[in-house]
Amino acid sequence: MAIKELLNRFNAVVTDPYSEARSRKEQGQKVIGWLPTDVPEELIHAAGAFPVGSLGSCSKIRLADTHLQVWVCSLMRGSLEMGLRGDLDFLDGLIIPQTCDTTRAMVGIWRQTSLIPYIDSFMMPKQVKRSSAREYLIGELTRLKSNLEKVTGNLITNESLGTSIKLFNENRQLLRRMFEIHADHPGLISSREVYTVIKAAMYMDKVKHNGILQDLIQAMKQKAARSIDKSNPKVRLVISGGVWEPPEIMDLIEEAGGVVVGDDMLTGMRYLSPDADEKRDPLEALADRQLNKIPFAGFDNQNYERRRFLHNLVRHTEAAGLIFLHLKFCEPENYDYNDMREALNSAGIPNLRLETEVGNPSLGQIRTRLEAFIEMIGGDPIE
Repeated sequence: MAIKELLNRFNAVVTDPYSEARSRKEQGQKVIGWLPTDVPEELIHAAGAFPVGSLGSCSKIRLADTHLQVWVCSLMRGSLEMGLRGDLDFLDGLIIPQTCDTTRAMVGIWRQTSLIPYIDSFMMPKQVKRSSAREYLIGELTRLKSNLEKVTGNLITNESLGTSIKLFNENRQLLRRMFEIHADHPGLISSREVYTVIKAAMYMDKVKHNGILQDLIQAMKQKAARSIDKSNPKVRLVISGGVWEPPEIMDLIEEAGGVVVGDDMLTGMRYLSPDADEKRDPLEALADRQLNKIPFAGFDNQNYERRRFLHNLVRHTEAAGLIFLHLKFCEPENYDYNDMREALNSAGIPNLRLETEVGNPSLGQIRTRLEAFIEMIGGDPIE
């Protein structure tokens, strides 16, 4: 099957993200949603439920503003708007990771305003390298496991959880492989198409997603092998932030002559790595996976410092610069930004900060700034 046909299948999912979840609900399966993106989907899957992401709403936010201040990020406001409108009433539960002050408050607001019967939090340790962090996180995963068993009526055994971990590891490995091919051959598929495939994984059955993704990777390999000219004139870039919203941002980057070859985003590489150790006790493996994820503004990891990580990522991907893609009013990213910028500046890495909102159609100024930045840095990778 041609690359375009396969990409169209992923794009159709992102266009109508909850079609499969609603179908599963109609068939009698429990459906558990999650907000981005550190929630261990493997636990939901092992409980026999269908996990599905809630990544905000592009429609006008109206109802949520009666419960949230206007300086709450558009991702959280948009997700709550969907809940208040009834768009997510098919859910049997929703799990919210506590990554910032806003997400800590969201659990109580959802419980008071939503008809969804089960609303839970996933409380992660902030200082992930403290000696107590691992023990705490295993306890939190055990609590979450027990609650999911009660909601679904199914026991989560080590065998069922191990099977789920293997399936989700395979999905992450395939997505990383697709991204690697894209980074080596940027002309095969666009940056937006890459992130559309990743986003589709948050809505689809993983077995189905894996099957289509395997076909896509094979088609990309075949096309890359037939390509005579390996060069690509686009400027290689790394992006850093929370979520790639609005999607048109990726189009603007490529129209300005850039291509994304690396990231640390919640809906990007933070979602894709690392894998969980299939040879370990399943809960311990999930805890270790969480503690060893790539750096994020909401967590402190002195052994995996974010400044050093971004510096190394730019060099490893042979990028010419980095773009901070920050949701307006995102507390962790705003807090982290000055340190990240100074570290990159000191290393001679050109960088640009863009402030966006989910569903924000005002892209004129962003287009102008992107064009100027990409023209300024040219195509030479950082030494």
